[in-house]
Amino acid sequence: MTSRNLSLLAAQIRAARGLLGWSQAHLAESCNIHRATLVDLEAGKREPQEATLEVLMSELTAAGIVFTERGVEFRKWPAKGFVPAGIKRKR
Repeated sequence: MTSRNLSLLAAQIRAARGLLGWSQAHLAESCNIHRATLVDLEAGKREPQEATLEVLMSELTAAGIVFTERGVEFRKWPAKGFVPAGIKRKR
C-alpha cells in the first residue's frame, strides 16, 4: 500500500466513524481489534493487516458506509440504527 493510499484509507475510516458518530473505542470493540491498532491506522502510522482491514471495511459497510475514490458517504439517508457485529457477539 502506498503512503497516499494509506493516508486516504486513514481519512476514510476517520470520516466513516464521524458520519456514524462512533468513537475509536466503539469501532475497535465492534471489530474485535485493539484500539491502539485503530489509532495508529487512522494516524497513518501503521499499515493494517489484510484481516484487520477486511473486518473494518465489512463493519463500516454493514453500518451503511460506502467507500468512494474521494471519501465516504452513506449508502442511504437517513442512516438506520446498527449494532456492530462485535457488540452483538458479546450479548
